[in-house]
Formats: sequence, structure tokens, C-alpha cells
Amino acid sequence: MVIYPEIFNGLQIEAFFTKKIEKFEDFKNSLPFKLYIPVQRHTDFIAILNSYAEPSIADAVITDQKNLFIGIKTADCLPALIFDSEKKVIAAVHAGWRGTAKGILKKTIIKMNEVYGCKPENLLIAFGPYIKGCCYEVGEEVVDAMKKENPGEDYIFRVNGKNYIDIGVANLLQAISLGVKRQNIWISDDCTYCKSNEYASYRFHGRQSTRQCGIIRML
Repeated sequence: MVIYPEIFNGLQIEAFFTKKIEKFEDFKNSLPFKLYIPVQRHTDFIAILNSYAEPSIADAVITDQKNLFIGIKTADCLPALIFDSEKKVIAAVHAGWRGTAKGILKKTIIKMNEVYGCKPENLLIAFGPYIKGCCYEVGEEVVDAMKKENPGEDYIFRVNGKNYIDIGVANLLQAISLGVKRQNIWISDDCTYCKSNEYASYRFHGRQSTRQCGIIRML
């Protein structure tokens, strides 16, 4: 089963988020198209694609090429898909707490502007399912790391002496701070931990967790 963000309805793109995939490589090999997914390492590295290539280490991918499928895989981290209908540019971003602390989404939006002239106010962004603030308990060191690129505490919750963060809210604030319109950001209601029967959740399933992915291409 897949989720099609309605924010992209009627546009010349194909974009969707999958639910959990038991055997990811089998899924990837079964696709009738080549799918570029970077080697994800919770970095702030951004890959710029002019054509399909062997995957490199990165946690975001940007391209202006039509019919080039790009994506990211997740298991609690935030998957973000971006489209600029003016400049005809797409991006896929993998943002866990480490990537969010490094400003990976913000840096991707800035890179889209630097390389392709994309204006933040023209961007449409979809956030797929991720572990939400209700379930994402973290240590004080994670909170401290997050604050470096994410000022304020709107994404931090303290309940019974424990810290919880919402990486979706943190990334939403990153995008808005650069000029992306709030109405141009779609956010999935699903929490991967709450719905661990439907989604891969590293927190729930542990290291043996499978993955889901977000995929986008321009037609």
C-alpha cells in the first residue's frame, strides 16, 4: 500500500510513500524503473543528479531530470519529498534526529536555490510517516544537538521528567524559516511507532527493522 500526498495532485510528478517493505532489495529490483537511493549515513551531504549514477553517500538528492526516480528509505526518520513547479526540480530528503540537527532539509532547500534558482515560496513539500513526538523519547544530549540548527523549543516536549522531540515539527520550522509557505507543506498523520504493524519502526522493531521509502519523479 502507498500514500499519495494530495499536495502534489494534478501536477506533472509522481510521488508517494510506501508502507513497510519486508525485503527492500527485492522490492527495488522488482520495480519497472531504476530507483536512485543514496547511501544514507545520517549526514548533511546532498547529491545532485544529472543522470542515473551509482549511489553515493548522501541523505538528500536533488535533480531537474524528467523520468529519473529518486527516493530515500526510512524506519522512524522523516522522509521529505520536494517539488518546484516553476523551475521543474525535485528532491528527496532523509532526516532523522542527526540529520535534523545538522539542518539537512534547510541545506537542501538552500542548495536547490543555489544550483537551480528555486525560490522557497514556490516549493511544495510532503512529509511522510515518521516517529512523532508522542513516542520519540530522547536523552538530553540529543536535545542539545538539535538546538544548534533548530532554535526554540516548539518541537521539544517534557513529560514526567523525560524529553520527547518531534522531528517533523523541527523540519517544518526549518522550511518556514527560509520562506516556504505553511500551506505548501503536507504532513502525514501517521506515527511509525504507533502504527508499527504498518510501518517499519527502528524504535519498535530494533535493528531487524525493515524499511519503507519515499519516491518522486517528474513526468
